[in-house]
Amino acid sequence: MGFLYQWVLEDYNRAPHEMLPSNLFLNMFFFPALFIVPLFTMRSIAEERRLGLMDSLLTTPINSIELVAAKFAAAYFFYTGLYLLTLAYPAITYYYFPDDRIIDQASLIGGYFFICISGLMFVSVGIFASSMTRSQLVAGIFTFTLLFGFIFGTNTLNTAAAERLNEFDTLRVIIEYLHMFDHVRDFSRGVVDTRPIVFYGSGTLLMLSLAVLAVDHKR
Repeated sequence: MGFLYQWVLEDYNRAPHEMLPSNLFLNMFFFPALFIVPLFTMRSIAEERRLGLMDSLLTTPINSIELVAAKFAAAYFFYTGLYLLTLAYPAITYYYFPDDRIIDQASLIGGYFFICISGLMFVSVGIFASSMTRSQLVAGIFTFTLLFGFIFGTNTLNTAAAERLNEFDTLRVIIEYLHMFDHVRDFSRGVVDTRPIVFYGSGTLLMLSLAVLAVDHKR
């Protein structure tokens, strides 16, 4: 994220842009997420199962729901902590160049709020993938594949829908609803929409429910 922020400032130094630097910076948050989420979630449940600790862990006074929730909470707080540290970049910039044309509070609040909301589903996907296998490597690759498909697959579907599904308004609206780039673009401009919040919240519950079922099944 530090390299991305430096690249954004250098790009703005070369030519003017319509968007604020903070907008463009927050729009690219998913690039690191594609790699860091698989790295710190792939071991969460898969390693417990590989070492044979799952049965002994579930004999303690906890159930599979509490186990998955604890793994998810630990990974999610670590995820949000990493991204909140990147607030130092615009803070340092504003300290040396106190100009509202460089830093906008509304875009920062909306952008980081979206990072936290979307992070719920990103981390839950990693927990689900880890619950499906004994191999950390398989879990990491599975998580990366699911996140890559969601982030870039919805973008491809949205482009195809805009070109070929003009007569199917309902299907086109559904595909646009899933388009993550539109979500982050709106939030990074300070526009908070409740529809993505419902989408990522329900997606998180779905992934965690599947992880609980996987843990119970493999017992």
